[in-house]
Amino acid sequence: MTLQPDALARQDAPWPGDRGGHLWPKDREVVADDGARIRYTVRGAESGPWVVLCSGYLCPDNFWGGVGAGLMERHRVVVLNYRGVGASTHPRDPGWRTRNLSPHDYTIPRLASDVATVLDAEGARDVTPIGHSMGVQVALQLWRSRPELVHGLVLVTGPYASPLHTFYGSQLGARLFPFARLGVPLIPRPVQRTLTQATRLPIALPVARLVRALGPDTPNEPMHDYLRHLARMDPMIAIKVAQGMHDYDAGPWLHRVDTPTLIVVGSRDTFSPPRIGEQLLAAVPDSELVTVAGGTHAALIEQPDEIHDAVADFVGRKLGGPSWTAARHRTAVSAPRTEPRAVHLPG
Repeated sequence: MTLQPDALARQDAPWPGDRGGHLWPKDREVVADDGARIRYTVRGAESGPWVVLCSGYLCPDNFWGGVGAGLMERHRVVVLNYRGVGASTHPRDPGWRTRNLSPHDYTIPRLASDVATVLDAEGARDVTPIGHSMGVQVALQLWRSRPELVHGLVLVTGPYASPLHTFYGSQLGARLFPFARLGVPLIPRPVQRTLTQATRLPIALPVARLVRALGPDTPNEPMHDYLRHLARMDPMIAIKVAQGMHDYDAGPWLHRVDTPTLIVVGSRDTFSPPRIGEQLLAAVPDSELVTVAGGTHAALIEQPDEIHDAVADFVGRKLGGPSWTAARHRTAVSAPRTEPRAVHLPG
């Protein structure tokens, strides 16, 4: 991908239109080939091996606090915002009711291409992408489209295909999504804005815990940061990103992944249940599975020490990174599978 002359820039002031939700201010940017300005930062040990954090659906970086900060002690860590998220821009002015943007602008291959553009701008090679939630799809696609960049993969509580097929163990999400995709644009803009603000109500987190989207030990502050950021997102953009996530399926080619892969699942994850990790383990030849006991889809912030230790141990043991004795985590690592097979989701 060809970079613009001003593709890499640094500034101290906040970026115009920044939606917030940052733990690490974004002090660099790279311009994608369609004009999206991807804002990011690079933190940690300058001589350490490269890691890039691939966040979940409409997430800035607030879920990476414990895991990311720990990795920065020994690794060179890239923290970025996807297009239209956090400090990053859309590829062009959205126009009236986002008519100038399409789902094609927010596909998983498009997001993975943005990650690759950041890595190219930094001259990063032998990178370990760590994907969380939708970021698992992004990390897998980065390997598929730019395998020369990827040294290993870490896939944390996320799907390899549409999560709407596994959401609460039902196909209901996949069946309802077409109605949401067609219905949201018909809602008057004032009503849309009112609905997005509902995520900031005090009842939002208790309801999420009630329906088991979060666990009882999920810390409030990272979730408040995420919900505040979500309230600043345009619902029309949210649907376009969801469409890209829903259309993606890495299942048919998972058995071709030829890099060491760590899979992390939460035993109580209702979005990407443990069987998704088992399917990944069955398909990816050189893979290991770690199960976080009691972890939900938010295990990244519920048990950050356990996940950090599992990741640091894997990178040191399998990818030649700094050695790490994972004394704190209580997770169990599976034996690697030796007979990969293609997997497909129903529906």
